[in-house]
Amino acid sequence: MSSGQEKSNVIAAADGFETRDFYLACFLRCTGYELLDLRAEGRRKVFVFQDRPTRRDDVMAFYGDAAIVRPQAFAATIKDMKGLLHNG
Repeated sequence: MSSGQEKSNVIAAADGFETRDFYLACFLRCTGYELLDLRAEGRRKVFVFQDRPTRRDDVMAFYGDAAIVRPQAFAATIKDMKGLLHNG
């Protein structure tokens, strides 16, 4: 992940972190991260998650194509998250 990508997609916070990357957010939800908030930022949404000590490694695994999730669970999570975007 480039530093520019990190600045625009993942933001560390005191007790959590934020991302604007929809598919990263879906991956994190699918792997058990707690979604704390979904905040509007202009026309875009920001996903706010409870942070974990392993978050950096998890994010790097996602972007490095080294993560493993169950395909059906990921597809169901995408559907749920799209519902949040359109109804939230």
